[in-house]
Amino acid sequence: MSVVQNAGYQDIRDYIQDNWKYIELRDEAQNSVLRIGIEDPRVTWTHTAGAQTLEMTCVIKGSDSDVAPLLPQTFAGAALFKVESGGSAMSEEEFTTFTMSSESDQLTIVYQLEVPQVSS
Repeated sequence: MSVVQNAGYQDIRDYIQDNWKYIELRDEAQNSVLRIGIEDPRVTWTHTAGAQTLEMTCVIKGSDSDVAPLLPQTFAGAALFKVESGGSAMSEEEFTTFTMSSESDQLTIVYQLEVPQVSS
């Protein structure tokens, strides 16, 4: 049986961070509501470089121009994608349902993705 070494896991982390460029927010039926690119100022990778757990934080507000027309809107999940539209989710996560009712509401999603790490 082969074993992935630390360098291999780091390559996987680097690949994810370099290629998974979109976070999709989903409703309670896990239907797409909004897909945002990581270049958008509302989305950032927030983990420490080299960390076992990759972390992306997304903050959306009811007053955002792409969110306000959707109100009221329920959010209950997120997924990471390599493409702007269509494609297959690379990772999916459900969370406690949040209903954004007004432009003063704000939702912060901290998406964590653990890539195994071996000890040296």
